[in-house]
Amino acid sequence: MKAHAPSPAEQHDTIHELCPWLDPGGQGEKLDFHQFPTFMMLRLATLTKSTLSRSYLDPHGVSLPEWRLLALVARHGSLMFSEITTGAAMDKGQVSRTLKSIHAKGLVTLDSIPSDDRPRHSSISPRLKVSISGRGKDLYDLILPASRSWQARFLDKLSAEERQVFHSVSLRLMQELPELAGADLGDEMA
Repeated sequence: MKAHAPSPAEQHDTIHELCPWLDPGGQGEKLDFHQFPTFMMLRLATLTKSTLSRSYLDPHGVSLPEWRLLALVARHGSLMFSEITTGAAMDKGQVSRTLKSIHAKGLVTLDSIPSDDRPRHSSISPRLKVSISGRGKDLYDLILPASRSWQARFLDKLSAEERQVFHSVSLRLMQELPELAGADLGDEMA
């Protein structure tokens, strides 16, 4: 009989019986792939992305990357391309493609900045200033309440204690993962 990957419901049912993260083994040898923290985080992110897209982005013809960039630009009014790549946590190629898409939809304006007028910290990126358009601001104002409501319902699935732990752990991992990756690279090079 073939083993099957457990469904989220089956995983939930067994979590109370045994948490594989309590004793993963010194090198993680006791973990099955579906028990990897990274696997579970990616699954959660994928499920969250598809759920929120269906609920409040698809009706407006906006993808999640488009919404992320639109919200970032709306928050600041205008940004340089390099500030967007940093703030959106996307690679330059994805930012470029997404900006082209939201520009084609009339949600942002793109302006070239002469090299002597652009901020010095943006020297590695194109001299491009991105500003929210009136149409983009209207769409942002329309989607934001639904987005906030969805996020509040998401948080309602967690107790106050779970929210604090999840928030704290998420922030700590975002800070420490780059160091962990650097340590792993250093170990391999030694």
